[in-house]
Amino acid sequence: MKANLGFYIAGGLLLLACLLKLPALIRARGRDWLLSSICALLLVGSGVLFTSAPQTIILVNRTTGVSNFSAPLVYCALTGFSAASVVLVLNWRGGSDKGHTRRLSQWIIALYLLVWVLIITLYVLGDAPVERRTDFDVYYSGTPYIREMILLYLLAHGLASYVCSRLCWRWSRDVHGTMRIGLRALALGYLMHYAGYDGAKLVAIGARWTGHDWDFLATGVAPSMGQPSALLVAVGFILPLVRRRSEDAVRYWQLGPLARTLSAVPGAPGLTQLPLPWWTPDFQLRLTQRQTYISDRIVACRTCFDRRTWNEAHAAALDRGAVAQVADIIAEAAMIAVAVDRYRVVGDEPSTGGEPAGPFFPPPTTGDLARLSRALRTRVVKDVRRGRRVRPEQAPT
Repeated sequence: MKANLGFYIAGGLLLLACLLKLPALIRARGRDWLLSSICALLLVGSGVLFTSAPQTIILVNRTTGVSNFSAPLVYCALTGFSAASVVLVLNWRGGSDKGHTRRLSQWIIALYLLVWVLIITLYVLGDAPVERRTDFDVYYSGTPYIREMILLYLLAHGLASYVCSRLCWRWSRDVHGTMRIGLRALALGYLMHYAGYDGAKLVAIGARWTGHDWDFLATGVAPSMGQPSALLVAVGFILPLVRRRSEDAVRYWQLGPLARTLSAVPGAPGLTQLPLPWWTPDFQLRLTQRQTYISDRIVACRTCFDRRTWNEAHAAALDRGAVAQVADIIAEAAMIAVAVDRYRVVGDEPSTGGEPAGPFFPPPTTGDLARLSRALRTRVVKDVRRGRRVRPEQAPT
C-alpha cells in the first residue's frame, strides 16, 4: 500500500496542476493550443503514475485477462509523456523561427508514434506468460522481442528526458524569479528521469546479461527515483502559475479595508461587481473588479476632499516619525476616509468650513491603492477621521 501511495500522490499533484489550468483552458475554448498542450501533458503524466502503481497493474491485468498487459500500456504512456514534454518545452520557449519549431515538433511526434507501434508489435511477437508486477524489465530482459521492447522504451524515454532537462536548464539562465525556479525544478526532475530511473533499469538489465543479480536497481532504486522526479516536474509546472495567482490574491486581500471603507459611498457608478462563481480561481479578474470598484468611488466623493484634512493628517504622521512619502500616503487615506463619511451624510455637496482640495488632489501616489488601504489602519487616520466625522444634523435641508 505504501508503494501505491507514492505513485498516487505524485499523480495527484500532476492532476492538480492540470486542474489549476482548467479554468483558463475553458475560457480559451480551444484557441490556445499551447495551453491545451500543457493540460494534456499534465493529464498524461498523472495517467502514467496512476497506471504504474502496482495495485493498478494488478487490476489492469486481471480486467483484461492478459498476463502483463499493463507493461506495453505503461511503456506507451511513458514514451508519450516524454514526447509531449519535448514538444511542450520547444513551443513554450518559442523562437524567432516558429515554422522550424513546428516542423521539429511534428518530427518528434511522428518518431514517438513509430515507437508506440514498435512497442506494441514487439509485445505481440514476444512471449511473456508469467505475470511480473514489479520486475518485468529484468525478468524478461533475455526474452526475444520483449527484450527489444524494453530497451526501446527505456532509450526513447531517456533520450526525451535528457533533451528536456538540457532545454529547461539552458532556458532557466535567461529568466528570473519563479520562472527560473520552475524551469530548474523541471530540469532536475527530467535529469532524475533519465539518470535515475532509466539509468538504474539499464544497469540492472546489463547485469542480468552478464550473469549478475542487480535486480534491486530496477525494483528499488528506479521506482524511488521516479516518484520524486515526477513531484519535481509537477512543482516546475505549478510554481509559476501559483506564484502569479498568489500575488493577485494577496493584493486583492490588501485592498479589502479600502474597498469596505468606500462601500459606504452611495450612488457611485458600478456598485455591483460582476458575479463570479465561488470556485473561480482567477484572482486577476477579481482584483481588476475591486480596483475598478475603488476607483469609481474615489472619483464619486472627490467633491468632499478637504485640503485641511490632508494637512492635518500629514502633520500628525510626521510627528509620529513617518517619512515624507509614508506621510503622504497616510494623509491621502485620511482625506479619503473623511470624504467618504461626509459624502454619506451630505452627498456631493462641496466641503464647507474647510479648504477644497482642488483638481490636483489626490496626488499621483494614490495609484498605490494597496498602500492606501494599509494606511487606513493607522492611528493617525483613525484619529483624524473621528475628529472630523460629520453628524447627520449637519446635512443640508
